[in-house]
Amino acid sequence: MTVLPSAPSATYRLQLHREFDFAAAEAIVPYLADLGVSHLYLSPILESAPGSTHGYDVVRPDRVDPELGGEDAFRRLAAVAREHDLGIVLDIVPNHMAITSDNPWWWDVLENGRASQYARFFDVEWQPPEPVLIDRVLMPILGDHYGRVLEAGELRLVRDGAHFELRYADHRLPVAPPSLDDLLNEAARRAKSDELGTLADAFGSLPPSSADDRPSIRLRHRDKEVLKGLLHRLLSEQPALADAIDGVIGEINGDVNRLDLLIGRQNYRLAWWRAAERDLGYRRFFDVTSLIGIRTEDEQVFWEDHRLVLSLVREGLVSGLRVDHPDGLRDPAQYLQRLQAAAPDAWIVVEKILEPG
Repeated sequence: MTVLPSAPSATYRLQLHREFDFAAAEAIVPYLADLGVSHLYLSPILESAPGSTHGYDVVRPDRVDPELGGEDAFRRLAAVAREHDLGIVLDIVPNHMAITSDNPWWWDVLENGRASQYARFFDVEWQPPEPVLIDRVLMPILGDHYGRVLEAGELRLVRDGAHFELRYADHRLPVAPPSLDDLLNEAARRAKSDELGTLADAFGSLPPSSADDRPSIRLRHRDKEVLKGLLHRLLSEQPALADAIDGVIGEINGDVNRLDLLIGRQNYRLAWWRAAERDLGYRRFFDVTSLIGIRTEDEQVFWEDHRLVLSLVREGLVSGLRVDHPDGLRDPAQYLQRLQAAAPDAWIVVEKILEPG
C-alpha cells in the first residue's frame, strides 16, 4: 500500500444520509478507486438533526451520526478506503448548529438561560432593547400569534417520570426547574407529602437563570440534577404522588391563565414565526431560524466543537478538511489559523460563495 497523499489530486464527493450511509459508501470504494480519484470527499458526518439529508444541521459535534452507521461504520469505511489508496476529506461546519430538542447544548440553554453551561457557546443577545426579551430567547416557532395558539389548546405541559416539557406540534421545549415549584407544591398539598413539598421548595430555590457567574452556574447544574434524581425516585416509590402531579398538570393544561403563567417563567418567549423578521435575538445562518450561530472564536467552544474531528485527523483517518462558510464567523482568519495549528498536517480548504456586489 502506498503512502496516502495529504493534498488531493482529485476528489469525489459523497452526499451521505440514512439512505446512503457509510456501508453504502464502502461498497463503491473499488469503483471510485478505478476512476482514479485520490480522496473521498464526504459531506458532514457528525450527528445531525434526525432525518437530515445534508448533515449541515449538526446537533452533536462529539458523535459520528448514528443514522450513517456511527463511528464504527465510519472506521470501516476509512479502512477500506485506505486499502484502495484513497484518503478522506471531511466537510465540517464551524459556523452553526441546529436548534432542535436533539441538540443537548441548546436544550440546556433553553432550560437554564444565561445560567446554562453552554450559554457562551451560542451567539445570543441576552440584553436586547425589547424588555420582554431580556434574559430570554425568542422562539419564533408558532403558526399563529401566541395568544391564539394558547387559546386553541395547542400548547401542552407533559411529564415523563421526573422530566417535564412543553409541547407544540412537533416541537419539544424544556421546563425551567425553578418554575416547577408551584406545580409540585400544589401536588404535595393534595397528597399531604412533606417530601414532595421539600423538593418543590428546593426547586424554587435554585440559583436564578440571571446568575451567570461560574459558581452559580455550577451550583444550579449540580443541584437541579440531584433534585431531578430525588424526584424520580420519589415518584417511582410512591405512584400516588405521580397521580397528584398529573392531576395538577391536567388542570394547568385546561386553564389558559395558569398555563400562560408557567410559560412566562421560562427562559424563552414563544412567538409567531414572523416575529423572527424583527425581534430575533440570536445570530442565525442566513435567514434560517432553525440554525443558530456558535461562538467558535471562543477557544473553549472551538475545542468542544472540533474535538472529535481533530481526533480523527490525528489518527490518520481523515487527511483533509473542507470548511463550510467560514465567512459567517466573527473572525474567520483567527479560526483558520487555530484550525491549522490544531491540524498542521491536514489539507484545509474553505468554501466561499462569490457573487457580484
